[in-house]
Amino acid sequence: MKSVEEFLSYISDLDIKLYVDGDRLRCNAPKQTLTPEIRTQLAERKAEILEFLNQANFSDRKSVNYQPFPEIVARPDERYKPFPLTDIQQAFWLGRKGDFELSNVSTHAYMEIDSVDLDLERLEKAWQQLIDRHDMLKAIVQPDGQQQILEQVPAYKIKVLDLRGKESELAACELNQLREQLSHQVLPADQWPLFEIRAAQLDDNKVRLYISFDLLIGDAWSFETILGQLVQLIQNREASLPGLELSFRDYVLAEINLRNSQLYQRSKEYWLNRIPTLPPSPELPLQKNPAAIAHPRFLRRSGKLDSDTWERLKKRASLANLTPSGLLLAAFAEILTLWSKTPKFTINLTLFNRLPLHPQVNQIVGDFTSLTLLTVDNSGEDSFEVRSRRIQKQFWDDFDHRYFSGVQVLRQLARIQKRHLGMFVPVVFTSTLINDSLSRDQASAKFASISSLGEVAYMLTQTPQVYLDHQVSEQAGTLIFSWDAVEELFP
Repeated sequence: MKSVEEFLSYISDLDIKLYVDGDRLRCNAPKQTLTPEIRTQLAERKAEILEFLNQANFSDRKSVNYQPFPEIVARPDERYKPFPLTDIQQAFWLGRKGDFELSNVSTHAYMEIDSVDLDLERLEKAWQQLIDRHDMLKAIVQPDGQQQILEQVPAYKIKVLDLRGKESELAACELNQLREQLSHQVLPADQWPLFEIRAAQLDDNKVRLYISFDLLIGDAWSFETILGQLVQLIQNREASLPGLELSFRDYVLAEINLRNSQLYQRSKEYWLNRIPTLPPSPELPLQKNPAAIAHPRFLRRSGKLDSDTWERLKKRASLANLTPSGLLLAAFAEILTLWSKTPKFTINLTLFNRLPLHPQVNQIVGDFTSLTLLTVDNSGEDSFEVRSRRIQKQFWDDFDHRYFSGVQVLRQLARIQKRHLGMFVPVVFTSTLINDSLSRDQASAKFASISSLGEVAYMLTQTPQVYLDHQVSEQAGTLIFSWDAVEELFP
């Protein structure tokens, strides 16, 4: 049998990441990599691995890189006191104003769901239960840039538009007006609520549900969690959700304390050394100067890859030691290379960075998003497979230094280049393809519960200082891919 250090080195080479959370061993692994044999060894050697990790800090590719995270101290008596914005929240908040290129826009998720026989009274009651449960559904951002969870908020009422019996053309016109009103909504950050729910009643017991959600108060994972719990409460009147002792405020303050750790300082040193070598963003053919657009409007294009084809592609990627996300990221980089003036560039990657600071960290709502800057160099004549592995390796190296966030890196770039109002990396790749079964709920289960509410008829996201966001996810085994872009920029 391999020694514990040899075993950890072996699984590290497979891009299997281990984290310690108290007496728990948590895991993030590429799909197809966490084989039954490895699962068994992790379970059987859990105590040995935990002891080893708690006594050591080893560099990546030799063994698992681990340092104890700061423990969260729950302070329920301080829950309603103001607290700082995270780096990404501050960037999003500033981007709502018109001071920057491609600003005047909120970081926003919008969804329309077509449902049949939806009980609107039960829907409203269920949504109120979620407001009562999740602190950040009661949050605002004060004018001074501090966020605050409100102790009391009014009962939320869902506005209903009754289009039953109306001519189809007139009904379609009113539905489109609602979409225009809500899809690019910028809600006042200092006023509750930072979301809006509408419903349109249609013929044949159909309902179109409109959900506008400001991502200042919750990331994409939070949005999915809320929708999944909404379905659970609608379908079962007697359903009750377990209580939450952890607050997003507690998490934010604990993450700030992480900046005193060697883990953070090592990440900071890594990125400060990288900054002089970072190439610019892809030089894509734009038909207009982004600075000339006062109010960016995003348009979504999307597609699907059927489950059988996607499964074969994932198996082929696994044979090349590529994760599904790594494969799709490399494919996106190939397309960018074709259109960019130079084959060497930097893109932004979205991370859903919930550090294992508390057992409930994956159950609460909040904006845990972080960014990392990825350098792509496709200037050589290497094969796609070689390029893909190089990109994936670069990502994992960067990921291991994620504690100094991409927002902080961009701030350093702005200081060096003296470009405080310009955009730096407006091309983004966002993946929710996660196989982290030892530490998180299955994403597929969340999407399954969302789909049971009805069919997603339309969806759009937007982000300030971004003009192209390529997003990939998996729903019921099908690959879903989309591009949200500022339409008037492109020929």
